[in-house]
Amino acid sequence: MKADKNAHLPARSHLFEQIHGILWEKIRGGEIVPGQRLKDIDWARRLKVSRTPVREAMRKMQQEGVLVPLAQGGYEVRSTSRVDLIELYRCRAALEALGAEEAAARCSEREAAGLEAIIDRCDEAIERGDLDAAFQYNSGFHGALLELGGNRHLAGLLETLQRLVLFYRTALLRMSRHDARNRSLYIQRLRIKQEHHRKILAALRTRNAARAAQLMQEHVRETAEDLLPAVTESPPVSDEQPRSAA
Repeated sequence: MKADKNAHLPARSHLFEQIHGILWEKIRGGEIVPGQRLKDIDWARRLKVSRTPVREAMRKMQQEGVLVPLAQGGYEVRSTSRVDLIELYRCRAALEALGAEEAAARCSEREAAGLEAIIDRCDEAIERGDLDAAFQYNSGFHGALLELGGNRHLAGLLETLQRLVLFYRTALLRMSRHDARNRSLYIQRLRIKQEHHRKILAALRTRNAARAAQLMQEHVRETAEDLLPAVTESPPVSDEQPRSAA
């Protein structure tokens, strides 16, 4: 197998974390796809490293729920499933609703202004057609709200879901980047999500915890419905070699 000329290891403290980041970027970019089989020896050769850090990176991705171990060795990238998506987002909705409820009790005008600034920056990104920036600001609103709530246990539970959530969200983003119709629909949905965020913020400003929780749960569940068109019931990919970007 040829070495990956496009894989540049960033400056991080642990090699397995670098490899973990590279594999995730390749999943996000669509170079590694759901159902595809991965072997540590193949990726060690491709990245010009030993098998140990690759194995550690893949084991971490297994813990995150993205890779599934195979009886014959190696891993398979988790296949996408509509049922799986709905179940995942039901869990996320319940947890984020609790986060919104707790954030309402601690939301001062200073914190509210910070959340509003994130919403405004997302608006600007949408208007200039920068979907990647809009995606980041959209995620940033949820992250900032969770941080405001201050519940470390809740943050830990959500972190275990976050990679799988990202797995599905990036599928929709990829689908929307290069297709005019999907892009238009994605922007339309983003604008609706922005209105949801503003309503949640209004509830936070009045410290209406029950209202904030209700709005957040509805918001997250509706997001799952938006993601369904991007989900195909993906069969296993028989090729065990990493796919090229071409």
